[in-house]
Amino acid sequence: MRTNNIAMIVPQRFITLDLPFLRKCMGGICIMADQRGYDLMLCYASNTEYSQLQRQLANHKVDGVILTYAMADDPCIELLRQYETPFVLIGRSEDKTIPQADNDQVAAACEMTRILLQLGAKRIALLVGSTIYAVNTDRIRGYLRGFAEFGVPVDQRLVHSGVESAGQTLDALEAALEQKADCILCGDDEIAFEVMGELRTRHILVPNDLRVASLYDSSMLASITPSVSAVQYDAEQLGKTACRMLLDRLAGKEIVMRQLEGHQVILRDSTKWRERSHSIK
Repeated sequence: MRTNNIAMIVPQRFITLDLPFLRKCMGGICIMADQRGYDLMLCYASNTEYSQLQRQLANHKVDGVILTYAMADDPCIELLRQYETPFVLIGRSEDKTIPQADNDQVAAACEMTRILLQLGAKRIALLVGSTIYAVNTDRIRGYLRGFAEFGVPVDQRLVHSGVESAGQTLDALEAALEQKADCILCGDDEIAFEVMGELRTRHILVPNDLRVASLYDSSMLASITPSVSAVQYDAEQLGKTACRMLLDRLAGKEIVMRQLEGHQVILRDSTKWRERSHSIK
């Protein structure tokens, strides 16, 4: 029995956090679903709690599912396979049998790292979230590749992962400053926003004393002073692509199993070269 419903699984922390990326993704999914005569249901899950998904599948509420995050050993994937429910993943998985719509995080982090090195940064500290999420391991891979392509060795001590809270951001920033970082590359807009706030508190001037950039852009980073250089993705387009892949699959069409969307590096005031500060003295 067709229901003409699809579900979008979002992380439970979506309830408490302002995650503009997921909101825009959802917008793209809604537009595409509506065009094809489908409705969207929301489903919250984590790596320990997925009863809502189980209920939706057991009661045949949905024809297919879009997973909005890629996580190692995700129990939701096992569940979807048990119920033989078609699904698409937004993100990257090592499992090539899973259809995936993704941004090329490795290429984006590599390009941003290379640009920062070209701008004269030498000790770039990387602050990223938990490596349980594929997006963060990809950001680390891209950062390391950027150094390799630029032909300079990287100090592994400058890589800080597992930054998932404001406290952990401050700890990682403290360690990066002790390690004489001259640039802080943040995994996402939230980390970047917290870093900028803390640097302001410490009277560390950006970009004169230290440069800051983010591997994910948001309106928040464009509007703070100084504005923060960041990688821009089209989250709505990614949502549309994932939804199109799922609906094509439900219609029995052949699909390309991994589809990548593009990115753009936007340079703003936070990475400007620091010649200006000398003229003030």
